[in-house]
Amino acid sequence: MAGRVKITRALFAFLLAAIAARAFYLQVVKPDTVILQAHKKFDHNIKLSSYRGTVYDKSGQPLAISLDVKSIAANPRLIDKSASTAAKLAKALKINEHSLKKKLESDKYFVWLKRHASPDEVARVEALGIKGIGYYNESKRFYPEGEALANVLGFVGIDGRGLEGLELLYDGVLQGKPRHIDVRKDGLGRIIYARGLPPDEAKDGSTIWLTIDRRLQYIAFSEIERVVKENKATSGFVIITNPGTGEIYAMASYPSFNPNIGSYKNLTGHKNRAVVDRFEPGSIIKPMWISWGMDNDILQSSQIVFCENGRFTYHRAVINDHSRHAWLPVSDVIKFSSNIGMVKLFDPVRAADMYTCLELFGFLAPTGIEFPGEPAGFVRDPRRWTSVDKAAISFGQGFAVTGIQLITAFNAMINGGMLMKPYLVDHITDAKGKELQCFRPTIVRRVVSPEISRKTVEILKSVVTKGGTAESASMSTYQVFGKTGTAQKVDPLTGVYSKSDYISTFMGGIIDASGKPRLSMIVTVNDPRPHYYASIVACPAFKRVVQKCASIMDISPNITVASKGGTVDEGI
Repeated sequence: MAGRVKITRALFAFLLAAIAARAFYLQVVKPDTVILQAHKKFDHNIKLSSYRGTVYDKSGQPLAISLDVKSIAANPRLIDKSASTAAKLAKALKINEHSLKKKLESDKYFVWLKRHASPDEVARVEALGIKGIGYYNESKRFYPEGEALANVLGFVGIDGRGLEGLELLYDGVLQGKPRHIDVRKDGLGRIIYARGLPPDEAKDGSTIWLTIDRRLQYIAFSEIERVVKENKATSGFVIITNPGTGEIYAMASYPSFNPNIGSYKNLTGHKNRAVVDRFEPGSIIKPMWISWGMDNDILQSSQIVFCENGRFTYHRAVINDHSRHAWLPVSDVIKFSSNIGMVKLFDPVRAADMYTCLELFGFLAPTGIEFPGEPAGFVRDPRRWTSVDKAAISFGQGFAVTGIQLITAFNAMINGGMLMKPYLVDHITDAKGKELQCFRPTIVRRVVSPEISRKTVEILKSVVTKGGTAESASMSTYQVFGKTGTAQKVDPLTGVYSKSDYISTFMGGIIDASGKPRLSMIVTVNDPRPHYYASIVACPAFKRVVQKCASIMDISPNITVASKGGTVDEGI
């Protein structure tokens, strides 16, 4: 018995010595490490969104700004758990009482009750005088243009991070240095948060200046909304550009969404169709083939072709025109949009060479515009083209492109022959106004000669004259030019071209008093009903937009215009 007592005493003495030694080591030998570990264990930090940089249009009008708001949090350990407390808070914040009650009954020491609360909501909660409620300063994104520019700007999440559009693409630029709340844990790891926001070194995000003109953007959006609704279409878009520089003055898509309401369930309305949607272009592609053909001596502007009076059997496929013509010069093949004329003109051309043309004009790669998710165009390997495939491609069917690719290629045809990179951002400055990055017109490559470019513009002018497919786009004060396109869509169920589903497009420009193209535009309407010809759907929209934009941009009228007349059907 005495031996057991001695052993127990020895073990106890050993343990006491070990504890003392460990304490000496921790307190004397390595105190800094212990303190650091203690701080890690007891200190905690909650990150809040920083003050996000502003986005402006080209004239300095705000398009996306950050507003100061308050967010409401609670410490459930300090709040009265009675049902009346949850009911009062739910009523004050206009939120679900059951969900709120679950938050308040948790064993946490910090829960958000309402992020980005309204001033009225904050006032109502303060008036309740409930213990354990805290208020924290945050910033909330606001978009003055609402739906008109939502598809371009995108939006941010509750934590101030960009989720779509330019907000996503430039999230790292717009984000500043985050603000923080310092909190402390007790010995059991429970969080006890500090009151208020301690001073920190929060830094505002950088500022982005766009090429967008909010006035032109509003005009473009209002018009595409009108056209889609009036023609019972599913969607549409408008792009307005400077053909000489690649600047985007307006880019409107409909349907859209309101980025200020905080609910983003309508994913269809989020799409910037001008950039991300691919479709078969139809007849608007014909001038590209003609300009490339003339530039490479494949055809001559004086050349004539027999158009079979509107119906032509080609390798067992029937090609139709929507007006009957016999012999037509190259310019009139474009003016009257003859599919048969295009097929015959390019029948001798190799598929590989036509593929090279598509590549030259930028359809086989993204344009590089500052926007997330831009795809390349789509066309099959030319080694797999049949004769009928090549014929269809000559009049704009059998391959897919985007709206931004089309207007970029169009600009190259009319600006002297240079393919310009399209851009939406002009420059970026820091919070103090210092310029960080500047974007300038960028030449990608030459696609046609200046002389061929001038000839192409003259051909496109004829399209807007009497008898041309875009006669309805002609104006009494300005010289305009362009090309219509009405493309059949493939029925996803049958895999063949639909007899009722079309995409209607007009792509054109305006010439100022000096004789130079000053503005270019594409108007595309998806699934219009019951009329689907671009001459009826897209051309009038183009005309209305140009009339309004020309005045805003101080474009001097050019009174030497083409004769007027009634509209006619065009080739598909």
